[in-house]
Order: sequence, then C-alpha cells, then structure tokens
Amino acid sequence: MKKSVFLVFLFTLNSIFFNHTKAQSVFQTILQRVHQEQIDQVKDVTSLDKRVKDNLVSLNLKSGKWESINYADHKRIKPDWLPVLERIRTMTLAYSFPKSSYYKNKQIGQAIHKSLSYFINHKPLPYCDNWYQQGITRPQTLALSLVNMRFSELPLDPGLEKNTLAVICKDTSVTSNGRNNPMHRFNFGANKAQIAMGWIFIGALLANEKMLDVGVREAYLPIQYTAGEGIQYDLSYDMHYGYLYNGGYGVEFMTSVIKSAAYTFGTKYALKGEKLDLFRKFILESIFGIIRGKWMDWNVMGRGISRIDVIQKDYSSYLERLEYIDPQGKEQYSAIRKRMKGEEPVSFKVAPFHRQYWNTDYTVHVRPSYFMSIHAVSNRKYSQEIGNLENQKGFWGSEGTMNLQVKGNEYFNIFPLWNWTKLPGTTLPDTLPTVKDKAPGVGDRRGTHPFSGGVSDSRYGATAYVMDNDLYTSAKKSWFMFDDEIVCLGSGIKSTLPHPVGTTLNQVFLSENGLTLCVAGRITRYKKELNLTFKNQIEWILHDNVGYVFPQEGNVHLTAEKRVSDWTGISMTGDEANKRIEQKSVFQLSLQHGIRPENEKYAYILVPTIKNSIEMKHYLEKKSVSIKFNNEKLQAVYHNRLKIWQMVFYAGNISFTDDEVNLSTDIPSILMLKKLEKGKYQINVADPSHLYEKIKINIKIKDTDAQTITIDLPLKEYAGQTVSVLL
Repeated sequence: MKKSVFLVFLFTLNSIFFNHTKAQSVFQTILQRVHQEQIDQVKDVTSLDKRVKDNLVSLNLKSGKWESINYADHKRIKPDWLPVLERIRTMTLAYSFPKSSYYKNKQIGQAIHKSLSYFINHKPLPYCDNWYQQGITRPQTLALSLVNMRFSELPLDPGLEKNTLAVICKDTSVTSNGRNNPMHRFNFGANKAQIAMGWIFIGALLANEKMLDVGVREAYLPIQYTAGEGIQYDLSYDMHYGYLYNGGYGVEFMTSVIKSAAYTFGTKYALKGEKLDLFRKFILESIFGIIRGKWMDWNVMGRGISRIDVIQKDYSSYLERLEYIDPQGKEQYSAIRKRMKGEEPVSFKVAPFHRQYWNTDYTVHVRPSYFMSIHAVSNRKYSQEIGNLENQKGFWGSEGTMNLQVKGNEYFNIFPLWNWTKLPGTTLPDTLPTVKDKAPGVGDRRGTHPFSGGVSDSRYGATAYVMDNDLYTSAKKSWFMFDDEIVCLGSGIKSTLPHPVGTTLNQVFLSENGLTLCVAGRITRYKKELNLTFKNQIEWILHDNVGYVFPQEGNVHLTAEKRVSDWTGISMTGDEANKRIEQKSVFQLSLQHGIRPENEKYAYILVPTIKNSIEMKHYLEKKSVSIKFNNEKLQAVYHNRLKIWQMVFYAGNISFTDDEVNLSTDIPSILMLKKLEKGKYQINVADPSHLYEKIKINIKIKDTDAQTITIDLPLKEYAGQTVSVLL
C-alpha cells in the first residue's frame, strides 16, 4: 500500500514539474503549479470546508461584507481587515478543489464575487501603517485567489478580475510606500525575494513576459554575498542591517526562493548554475544545519522567539521540492527530511562540525549527539530584535546566550516560562529593562565592545566575548569546544548595580527522570521540586543527559520548580492564541556572584550525552581537559587527548606558558594550537575585534627553537575569519 501511494505521489509530482510542453505556455505552467501547491497544503479537507462554512455564516451575502470587520482600520499591528484576505482565498480554494464539498458550489461562487468586490472597491482600499501588508500580504493573497479562480469551473467575472489585478498592481512604483516592487530602494534580501515571488504570480496572471522576467530575476538576485541585508560572507543571514536572523528572515528567504524555483522548474526561468550552488550551500549549512531533528536553534529567531511553536519546524514539503529542483543535494535533503519527520533519529547522518560566523557574532558546534550555539553580540551588531510588540522581555537576548540540544525539544515553548534575566549561558544582573512598542529594526541596542568572535578549524573552536559596562555590568566570557565537552570560563565580572549578578548554565524543561547531584563525594537523586544553594561543595550535576561539572570553587544555585504563564508577557500583539497557558517544571542552574561583584570569575564544563552517574565517573577519570588560565587578560584550556590548546588573549603581549608551550601574540586574539604529529603543529588564529591587519605570534615549543610568525589577517567583510598556518 505504501509503495503504491509513493508511486502516485511521484507521478503527481512528475506531472506537475515535467509536463511543460510547447503547447502549454510558461504562464499556464506557473499558474497550474501555484494552484496545485495550495491544494497540496490542504491536509484535511473537512477542516477546510468547516472554515469556509464558518466564514459564510458571518458574511453578508448581499453586500459582500463581513459585518464584524472594520475595513477602514489601518493600525500597524494586525489591522482588523487582514483576515478577509485569507477568508476569500480559502473560499476560492474550496471552490476550485474537486475534493471539497464546496467545489463548484453556486453559493460559494456568489460569496467570492461579492466579498472580493466589496474589498477592492472599499474607499479607501484597506491598508496598514506597516508597509508589509500592502507590499506582500494584500497583493499576494489576492493573486492566489485569482489563480484559484482560473481553475474553477465557473471563472471569475472578467471585469472583477481586471479590477482585482489593478488593486494587486497598486503600490508597484519604485518609490511607493507600499513597496510592492522588488526593485524598490528599501527592498533587499528576504523582502525582495518575497515581493518578487508576487510578481511571478502577477506576470503569469497577466501573461506578461516582462513582469515575469523581473519577478524571476529579482527572486534570485538576493542569492549572493552581501554586507547588507541577506546572505553574509560567512553564510549567516542578516536582516535590518545588523541583526542575526537565520531562523526568521533567513527562512522566509529560503521558502520564497524554493517556491519560485518550483514554479519555474523545467522552464527557461529555472534556478541553476552558481546561484543554485550558493543557495544549496547556504540552506544546508545555515538553515538546515542549525536544526536538531525538527527543532531550530532559538538563538537565530530574533523577535520571533516570542511566537508559539516557533522553533518546531516541518520543511518536509520544501525538502521534497528541493530533491527535484537540486538533484545534487538530494541525498542530504532526504536525510534532513527523515530527521525532521521522525523517520530517523536526530543524529542520523549528522557530521561533526564547528562554524564561527564572524559577520554576525554567532557560533555553531555540532556533534551527532548534540547541537550547541552561542550568540554573543559585539558593538558591530545589534542585540536580539524587539519590535511589533514581540519579544518584549528580550533585552538580554544575545549577551552570550547558549543553546544546548541533545533530544532537540528541550526548549520547545519554554519561552513564556523563562526568567529572562537567567538566559542560558549569560552573566547578568537580576534586572530586566523593558522596551515600549517600537517598529522592528530601529531603537535596539548594540553590544558594548568590539571583542566578540572565535577561532575554528571546522571541527573544534573557541569563542569569546567582552561585556563592557553593559547596564553597569562587565564580564569576559569564553567557551572552549571539543567532542565530549564544552569548557566555559568567565573572569573580570563586575557590577555597580544593587542587584545580584549570576551566570546561568541552563534554564530548560525539567526531565521526568529528575536529576542527580554529587556534593562532597555523595551522590543523590532527586525527583521533586528544589531550591538549593551550594557554597564550594558541589562537584557535578546530571540532568536530562547533560552533565554540569564544577572544577573550581563557586556558589551554585539550583531550582527545579513548576511554572505557569501565558504568552502575553513576551508577545503583546493581541493574538487570542497568546492567552494559551504553559504549565511545566523548569530546571534552572546558575553560579552566583553576589551584589556589586568585583573581579569575580567562574568555571564549569558541559558534558552532553552523559546518561548516568557511572558514565559521569568514567568521564571524570579521563581528566580530558585542563584549565590553564582564567583571568582578565588570558583564558586558556588544554585538551589532553586531542593535544589542542585554545587561548583567548584579551590584550596584546600576554604570555601563555605551560610545560610544553610558551606563546604570545602582539594583539588581542583567539588562538588554537594543535599537535598533529611529533614536530608538526597547526595554528589557527582570529582577530575577534576586526581591528587589525596583521598578527605577530611568538612561540617556543619544548625541545624546539623559538619562532616569530607574522600573519596577514583578513579584512573588510572577512575580518574576524580564522587564518591557519602549519609549523
């Protein structure tokens, strides 16, 4: 049975993508695919029919008006008329869908004509103070409705279609505030790709080759490296000129391009060549590469972190299309789809890699058994975006925030339950400034210091970050990433605020299996609520397959408590859905530095995939890592098995010395030294401040002569990138 269904699916997909003949115009091919895409999105015809039925009940069939709707409302967030567009599209879809009970239904046909006519003839034409609705939502949803009516048995009245097309083409001037033109001076990146897709709809509806040419060209134009909005030179995604946005606008860009490529596949407009190669590279690494199973890294969601279900993704339909659009990546797309659908474990065909995104202050460290990321914003970039009444508690949202996933769903819908002054990975005062309503991309703050970045050899790496008097609080933080562990160091922790300062190791859902503590050599398991503080006593904690090891002294605070909240505290958009209650227990672990700390420090080791106390004991017996330095000028770790030294020099001319290596650099830098074999070493080094053209390294390795190496550093868009040399 499964095999026959799969063959039918292949036949349908082949007929959609490959039955472009000379007798059938490219316009008709595109329209057919756009209509079929909407049909394929209907997973439950009964649910579709119910929505249509509910919409009919509240529609005045005589006037075509939904009486409860204010068509003149134009507020920036969710104007009252916005649902009308989707109601009309839903009716046109049911009317043109043979499986719907409303297929060819006369009453629905009349309702479509009346409601569409009322909308496009309303004075003024319904608009919004946010350009997006008249630049993208209004024209594209209306265009989809017209496409559907082209495939209905009784087509739309020609005069009504003509007038609707005129409304769709409104705001297409390159200077229009509505920005419904991909060549508009403010349209770049994801916005350009989305608007251009709308022009593909319009070009096909009008059978206008020139408009279709522009739509396709502009849809693919953002597939290029840029220092502005779009794909950065390090393959991360920037939007609003300085915000990390792989998971928000980066995804919108990806889906727009895939759709446009699917509509035009097999035609002269097909995506191919260098554009396709770069697009594949970008999505495999910087979109699908930051998803654990079906759960995306929350560090890249921007203001979208305050949306329900935001990190849970299902891109399987896009991956299926990619397998045809881009056969070269078929095997990888198939593996990703299987992980996302749960057909294979989250570790399936996941290769180890380490990636430092120097353009957006973002680090990704991946192993088959876990995913980790860090977002530590410099003064070159903006903190996590707040805007459109979303992410209202996101003031500290990129201050060294760390995401650690083993199963993948550890943070799924935890965000309204978070204490937002205790974000995972951060060192913060216990106070949370809030921002009043503002538009996205304006008024957000930058980091406080240029020193933020990392070194990478594509498998291992170190990241460091300076927090310089940010809300009267300072710290120097570093992460040293290997296979089985991540060593986390902090020094120079100071604050003049009258609030306690703490470093949060994690804040995640409490496992049903509870947790295990080792205090002064005594191991205890807990499966209940806790609120405990340990002063220089605790050795390690094990929770949900992650070990937390404390190699040095520190005051550890642990809570395991039930929390209850809806979403309105972090998203004030007025959505009824935001009243949904989340009620779960949360594990929160932190190191306390006290009120007004002066030059405090911390050290802890994260050990993912440790399942029990026996495995923890075996790990500790290995003594894999040694913390060599942890002060305001130098933080350094040595991995005994891998023979890797990782060093963070916060100033120039500071010496690292141990039994085997003596090393210094003349500028602030992050450096990794790896012993390859006897007498052969590899140096990887980066300038996280993006300020220097050269670096001079003085190095003396045991039983060898001292050397001085001068290395040219990458500049401009590549400043901060790792440089590698062999000794």
